[in-house]
Amino acid sequence: MAEPFKNQLGEKPIKVIADHLSNNDESFNKKRFLKIALDNLVDLSLMERNRQIVDAMHECLPEDFIQAKTIIVNSLAPVENQIDKQGIHSWLAVPFAEFLGKYGMHHLAHALDGLAAVTKLFSSEWGIRHLLDIHQHEVLKQLHKWCDHEDEHIRRLVSEGSRPRLPWSFQLKAFIASPDLTFPLLEKLKNDSSDYVRLSVSNHLNDISKDHPDYLQAKLECWLDINNPQRMRLIKHACRTLIKQGHQPTLKMLGYKPLKLSDIELSLESNLVEYGSQLSFEFKFLGNKDKDIIIDYAIHFQKSNGSKSPKVFKWKVGKINNTGQFKAKKNHTIKPITTRKYYNGDHELEIFVNGKSIIKTSFTLKGVN
Repeated sequence: MAEPFKNQLGEKPIKVIADHLSNNDESFNKKRFLKIALDNLVDLSLMERNRQIVDAMHECLPEDFIQAKTIIVNSLAPVENQIDKQGIHSWLAVPFAEFLGKYGMHHLAHALDGLAAVTKLFSSEWGIRHLLDIHQHEVLKQLHKWCDHEDEHIRRLVSEGSRPRLPWSFQLKAFIASPDLTFPLLEKLKNDSSDYVRLSVSNHLNDISKDHPDYLQAKLECWLDINNPQRMRLIKHACRTLIKQGHQPTLKMLGYKPLKLSDIELSLESNLVEYGSQLSFEFKFLGNKDKDIIIDYAIHFQKSNGSKSPKVFKWKVGKINNTGQFKAKKNHTIKPITTRKYYNGDHELEIFVNGKSIIKTSFTLKGVN
């Protein structure tokens, strides 16, 4: 069995953190640190462990933030030799960034300097949000400067740390309300030489799309450059939520127009699906030959009260062939996952072509305990 992912901040990594902090701070109370950081560890999630380690650092590092920041930076591994015995790196650096962001409010320049050092080893995206939330103007000013930094990890921190809805972190409400606060940063980074940075830009744009779909579509229409495959990949990835939602201005912008379809058929291998097995289906139609298509499907899962809630899944992106015929098969496994609870009973399968619902059919799920 694979080791739980939360053990990236398990007992052994925490002891590595303790060793390096102790090596760089003669007064560091290693025993006290471990007592706090390892308390009830088995029951804590990854990010709960992160917060507990930060609490232990706050308890055991000097009260003077600048001294604490110096110890933290001196404990980092060299970028060119990221192994445990050389210093803190990878997931072990996450609590360092969190500490700098959470406790650096009154020493902003030092906190940002420390976060820049940490992010070269592991992204400081969660830590910097504490500073953005309180010192929005000052931190945004620094992020604009970092857009031109030579290190791609620092440039990525600009877009990733300021994402309105960054996973595993608190939302930045001001940025959700006003996308104009961060869009100028994304403008500066849209042509970045690093795939790593451009992917972050597209994920930030996707965050914006969830609250301001028309705003984002209008902005990205000005970015369109059909002769620039790199730019078009960024835009399409940024629009993935809008595509799933069938946002027509976005689909039209990307060339996916409503189609006239005929001879539409959706067939299931079986109308009765056993929990843990596959929903197998085939979809076909006749349509405009050589036209661009995006095909998604939604499963309307039954809820505990008998109502249904749809979940949209990506399926195919391409063109109708030169005969106008389209036919494809799909197997969707319905198995236990942590993010959904299943219920026996009637469910629905719905197919979308270029954002438009085309056809639905029902099936029954059984075998859920």
